[in-house]
Amino acid sequence: MTTWRDQIAGTFGFGTAPFALHRSDEDLAKAAIRAAKAEGATREEFGREIALYARKYVSSEGILRERLRRDSETLDKLWKV
Repeated sequence: MTTWRDQIAGTFGFGTAPFALHRSDEDLAKAAIRAAKAEGATREEFGREIALYARKYVSSEGILRERLRRDSETLDKLWKV
């Protein structure tokens, strides 16, 4: 069975891409969020998983900080849906 954590990678078009940037990635993100909510996960837990994924591919702290800020804004919008 695939968990919401397993679905995180699909929400980024590729490793260094922002979270849910393209429509297909956003659709996958919405599905992962639905699964996370169904499993009782919080927005903070989901955000942590996104950050962990991004850290695998972005090594510059400045770029990572900006990337995580944007990813967090996107998550805030999608989490409310």
